[in-house]
Amino acid sequence: MLRPQAGTSTELLDGLTAEQVLARVDVPVMRVGPERTEWQCVRDDHAAMAEAGEWADLLEALRYTDQERVMASGGRRVAPLISDGMRSGLTRAIARQDWIAAKAELALLEDVYDRNPEDYCAAQVLAQAHVDLANAKRKPTAADLSRDAWAEAAAHYEQAERLVTLFDPIEEMSPLLAATRYALVPGIEDGGSVCREWYEDWVDLDPEDAEAHAAHAVNMLPGWYGSLSAFEREARRAVRLTDGVTGKAAYAAFHISALEAFGDLSPTLDHEFFFEALGDYQSATGCQVRANIAAHLLADMAMAFRKAGPTASWHLTKTRAALSDVLWNRLREIQLDCWTSGTQTLAFAMAEVFGPALKRGARIVRRGDGLGTLVRRT
Repeated sequence: MLRPQAGTSTELLDGLTAEQVLARVDVPVMRVGPERTEWQCVRDDHAAMAEAGEWADLLEALRYTDQERVMASGGRRVAPLISDGMRSGLTRAIARQDWIAAKAELALLEDVYDRNPEDYCAAQVLAQAHVDLANAKRKPTAADLSRDAWAEAAAHYEQAERLVTLFDPIEEMSPLLAATRYALVPGIEDGGSVCREWYEDWVDLDPEDAEAHAAHAVNMLPGWYGSLSAFEREARRAVRLTDGVTGKAAYAAFHISALEAFGDLSPTLDHEFFFEALGDYQSATGCQVRANIAAHLLADMAMAFRKAGPTASWHLTKTRAALSDVLWNRLREIQLDCWTSGTQTLAFAMAEVFGPALKRGARIVRRGDGLGTLVRRT
């Protein structure tokens, strides 16, 4: 699993090769980490209940986990995972672009709602199903969309909006309902005018949930409802809203989300603030999925600063210090699904932090809450 990709040529510290570095890694390596496996198990378990028609039990479980803010590993909320499982038939149909099957799955969820019209959870599942279909219809670029597909997407957004406005997320104490209402923002005419208010409602209901920051960050980018300056202001505002609970973690969540949407970090990034925020982001859950995300991101940044040469020496020094903290004190296992740039980036990170010891023949092992080096005696 740790074999470097063919054709990579990044120069590592002290002349080490990627093969040499990766051969010295004596820590657990996983294709997918246990946190993401757990999330998928929750989806699958509740998908099986949906296939068995156990809708009353599903709605009860959804309501309890939502109102009690039940958390799975890695900080993920259980209620959205249950809702995902309840819509799994629709999700599979959309993935196949089988619109006849998707219509049948939607009709099944409409029947569940018709039998439970006073239950906000039934409304949420159906509303999210409409959002899923609307997003699928709008997935091609605007130039490729037919007029009929655009009209279908608009109709699904309209149905979702009708359903979620029947209930107040604050009155129901429902972060799940607030999240589904926020998901309407890209598809309704006044999305730009309500997104900040709806985001704040979601954060008030569940200030520990990083998903709220990630969703709002995208809408604050240029091309959506914001600008680079507005994005940075909202990232700082997110910290003020949640600093008593998760420190500066919201700032990291904003910029990680922007990276995924843009393909690059925002030029407004305050590096020192961001490095502190990454620490809070991982500490908020203490999980390895976030430790791997942070390590991968910092390694990518360090590689870019090294290529930039002397002009980026200050940024490289600060980034290497942050990467060292993650590897020495936070990372205990490698989850390859988080290292989306590949194992060459992983080799660079290990060489950057442990290079001198590796040159002396050391191996990389678990040590305390993070990694360390060990010279094995024979």
